Amino acid sequence: MNSDNHKDFLHRQLIRLGDMMGDGLHHEPDGKWIEKEYAQTAKALGYGPPRKNNSVAINERMKTRVTEVKCRKPGCGGELKQTRSGSKRGICIKCSAKYQLLK
Repeated sequence: MNSDNHKDFLHRQLIRLGDMMGDGLHHEPDGKWIEKEYAQTAKALGYGPPRKNNSVAINERMKTRVTEVKCRKPGCGGELKQTRSGSKRGICIKCSAKYQLLK
């Protein structure tokens, strides 16, 4: 019962924020919070597109990037490996330094 009440509250809040956006209040100098809260509420209700799974493409790009880049810590120069599947970060095998390899 509690989750139904919470969902009803979120629906009412989404409608209220949508009405405020329809009136143009989100274009005013202090109205940026309306857009943010609308997006958060819509996401909480499950609206919007699902997240795309790009881990296969990321893993392929990381294979080449890891071979190109070495650890930049002085005196190390160790090889890097991907921290986990789908991640754009690399970690040094020797000193455990972390690097952002892709954006």
